[in-house]
Amino acid sequence: MAPISIRSKILIVLSTVLVSAVGLYLYLASQLFFEDKKLLVYELNQTNVRTLGEEVETYFKRVLDKIQIVASLRDQGSSALATVLPQLISEDEGFLRVAIVNSQGEGTNTTFKTTVLGTWAKPLELVNKDATYLDKLRDQFPIPFDRVLKNSVWIRNATPPASAGEETPAIITLASRVSDNEVVYADLKLDPLLSTFTRTGLAQTYLMDSDGFALADSDQKKISTTTDLKTDFLMASAQTSKLRSEVKSYSDNGIDYLGSFYRLGIASLVVASKIQAGEAFAAAQVLMRKSLLYALVVVTLAFLISLFLSHSLTTPIRRLVEATQRIAQGDFSISLPTKSGDELAILSASFNSMNTNLKTSYDQIQEYSHNLENKVAERTVQLEKQNVAIKEAQEALLRTTRLASVGEVAGRAAHEVLNPLTNILTRLEKLQRQLQNEESQDFSLFSEIISAWQKSLTEGGADGLLKSLSGPSQAHAGKNLLEEDILNLVALATDFSKRGTTRQTDLDFLMKESQRITKIVNGMRQLTRVTGARKNLSAHQTIQESISTMKDVLAKNKIAVETNFCSENPTIQADSDEILQVFSNLMRNAMQAFHGAQTEGGVAKKITFTTNVITHGESHKLQIRVSDNGPGIAQEYQSMIFEPTFTTKSIEEGTGLGLAICRRFLRGYDGEILLEKSQPNNTVFLIELPEVSSQVSGGAA
Repeated sequence: MAPISIRSKILIVLSTVLVSAVGLYLYLASQLFFEDKKLLVYELNQTNVRTLGEEVETYFKRVLDKIQIVASLRDQGSSALATVLPQLISEDEGFLRVAIVNSQGEGTNTTFKTTVLGTWAKPLELVNKDATYLDKLRDQFPIPFDRVLKNSVWIRNATPPASAGEETPAIITLASRVSDNEVVYADLKLDPLLSTFTRTGLAQTYLMDSDGFALADSDQKKISTTTDLKTDFLMASAQTSKLRSEVKSYSDNGIDYLGSFYRLGIASLVVASKIQAGEAFAAAQVLMRKSLLYALVVVTLAFLISLFLSHSLTTPIRRLVEATQRIAQGDFSISLPTKSGDELAILSASFNSMNTNLKTSYDQIQEYSHNLENKVAERTVQLEKQNVAIKEAQEALLRTTRLASVGEVAGRAAHEVLNPLTNILTRLEKLQRQLQNEESQDFSLFSEIISAWQKSLTEGGADGLLKSLSGPSQAHAGKNLLEEDILNLVALATDFSKRGTTRQTDLDFLMKESQRITKIVNGMRQLTRVTGARKNLSAHQTIQESISTMKDVLAKNKIAVETNFCSENPTIQADSDEILQVFSNLMRNAMQAFHGAQTEGGVAKKITFTTNVITHGESHKLQIRVSDNGPGIAQEYQSMIFEPTFTTKSIEEGTGLGLAICRRFLRGYDGEILLEKSQPNNTVFLIELPEVSSQVSGGAA
């Protein structure tokens, strides 16, 4: 891949920075502009509906006041009503009829009587209608009497659907409560109200009557089609909102709108105004497109200027690169101009100075090279002498390393052999005590019996022997000497038999420990760790065997051993001698820790083996904890106990290799040993080994 030139890098960086800055500016400007535009539309909508709502509310209040006055004049007689009515209501106000409805009776027997208080014929004639048309209209849009009594005012768009070829005037009906059994209503033309909702600009304004239908709309076609506004978003929001007026942003049929509503104080009327977001932001989008075009022009001009500046900036750098290449080829005659007066001029001057120095150095190197061969020859002789000295040092180091290896092997052999050898010596001491005490007494008794028989036989012959044996026994009342001697001989035979069995067990033990010593020595001779053939072993049985091999030494030191085995019979894969050596080393370390220390409160010295099987997914691990109630390991020694040759014992007690060997053995079986806890009366070593099967019901496989 060809390298990118500095000029290209400068252009890329400048273009990236410029485009990013312009793009960020356009983005922020558009966001601010659209946000301001949105707020402006909200304010215009809210101001529009408030103004329109107040006008409509004023209009309806004026109409309601007039029909209430008309209702109050009916008791003064028809002549008074006929005189005042033209003065109160002009024909230009759009009134068609004013009537009063009176209820008579109660419940299902209620009847209604309608009395027309005034009719304006001229507005009806203008739309080719008469009073009969108003009667039909009332049948189509009856006055909800009970509802008017309850809410005081009811306003409804009473414009019937247009028939084919027939003009339908836009009419509105207003009803107001007069008394508990009277309601006054008026039919008016919608034209004065519709003129208020004539659409100007982008906003669409509309008014909802008491029954949820369009009463006035900037789109006047919706008046004669009885448009239902109860599902309109703004009208539905007005019914649930706690505010009288509020602005909303919503979407209807995939079109986004910005709207506002205003609840009137009479007849549950609501005025709303909405603008399509696309139309509201059309001008803003045009402005943003023009801004983007101007930005492209600016970026293009900036790029052309950067192209020119990068050329003037990179030309001195290109000359410097060419000069460097010529110097690399051995041409020191080049010199760069230093007339620009900027940092590049300083760089060129430094380059020229460097070139002069390099030429001087090159000439000196050439001069030195003529004398280099003599110096190399002299140095070669010195190096040969040094090589001889290095070889001698290497041979000495090799001998030292071999001696150190032999020392380590000897130390390990001494430590490993010490355990079975101590067991052998302890068992031999036991046999020696038995020979000195029990067997010497038995041989003494046997010799006494033989001597007595020989004496009696020599002095009196067979008869004398029988006569002496017939004498009474002093040791057993009621028995003679013969019976006493037979009992003694039987006892001697029994003792000899028991001691023979015990002696065979002891010999087997001594043979087994001797074989362990042989195996350890053979392993040391090969300078490797003993790695016997692995086989399945019962962990509990192996622990019991290790306790048996140490029982004489433990008994001699008055140390008890307890076991707390789990309910399973876990199986491990290991060499029996190596795993036996691990448990023996731990018990021997605990026994030596007891020397010269007393347990707290005079508690007996004790070593405890505890086992537990834990499960990790499909794998099982056996945990063996070996604890003692000795004095514990000092805090400063706990981090070093597994290091080879570290020990706090005397030379006669150990070499410091025991725990290191234990860890080496266990790691060879994918296991581990660590010091879990050490404090006075509670030191715990934790051994973890892979458990082969927790269903083994016997000993080693």
